[in-house]
Amino acid sequence: MKLKKIPPEYFIKILDHLTRLTPASVRFRRVFDDIVNKFSSDTSRFRPEGDEKISLALEIINSSLPEIKSNESISYTIKKLEDEYFYKDEISDKYLNLPINYSAMLDAAGECDNLPKNVMWLKHLNKFDFDLNILREKYSLLYPVKKILLCEGKTEDNLLNSIFSLFNINLDKMGIMVIAAGGKNQVARKYYEMTEYLKIPFFILLDKDALQTKKIIENKLRMQDKIYILNCGEFEDLIPHDILKNAINYSHIYEQNCSDNDFSDSQNSHSLDLIYKKYGFGEFKKGHFSLLLKEYIEKYCTKEDFVNSELADIINDLI
Repeated sequence: MKLKKIPPEYFIKILDHLTRLTPASVRFRRVFDDIVNKFSSDTSRFRPEGDEKISLALEIINSSLPEIKSNESISYTIKKLEDEYFYKDEISDKYLNLPINYSAMLDAAGECDNLPKNVMWLKHLNKFDFDLNILREKYSLLYPVKKILLCEGKTEDNLLNSIFSLFNINLDKMGIMVIAAGGKNQVARKYYEMTEYLKIPFFILLDKDALQTKKIIENKLRMQDKIYILNCGEFEDLIPHDILKNAINYSHIYEQNCSDNDFSDSQNSHSLDLIYKKYGFGEFKKGHFSLLLKEYIEKYCTKEDFVNSELADIINDLI
């Protein structure tokens, strides 16, 4: 069988997928499937499975790498964190004990901007040998992850880090990973799914109207996990009207300006929808607006802008 060389830049994708927050039995299998499918020929006639596929994937990796001595501390650390993150899995143990030269892959990938956080963590781990928590805090690496902040959607995912930073809280430094479930009705499903394999604590942030979701989660809530229901309503209701108004006018600087009177509705999300229709800004889309709001908050806002909001309570419960 003819083998193709893995391009250097592709090792970033491989390293990214090999170190994600899913069990080794899942992530290694997916990576090896991908490598065999992309970088070996004649798989239509010869379809390796099980140990044959693993051996072939390792052969492709090794034949594409420079001969660099493996940094054994990386493999050791990944195995150690696997025990901290995940419930015991024999198949995962098998994958984790494979002779994978992470150092050579990192060297082959070279320098690159906008690396995934888990690959950036690996690069620092390859250079330094000291306490992982200190390494994470010094370089804002997120890894090793200590807690999951599970939220409903993209609005929270896009804004939480920016708002928390106003309170001098850096989630990446603390090892708190934000995961958006994809909507209120998906939070319970995501929690049930992830707690099947993850040991680390969850902080679940829900809108006020998600009481049914809260009840479903409580049926399986673990001792180390916590649910927080927003008293103010939806996540957008945490944001003061002045900030929403200024962010809209900032992003539509050459168009009509909205005013305080446009926020008469008790729910900010409803007011925003009406404002977009009234001033002809197009369809109001929460995800897109949250990115505009994120930019405005990072440029112009301070902690004092949020002193009367519910954020202090959320932070106290989270930390």
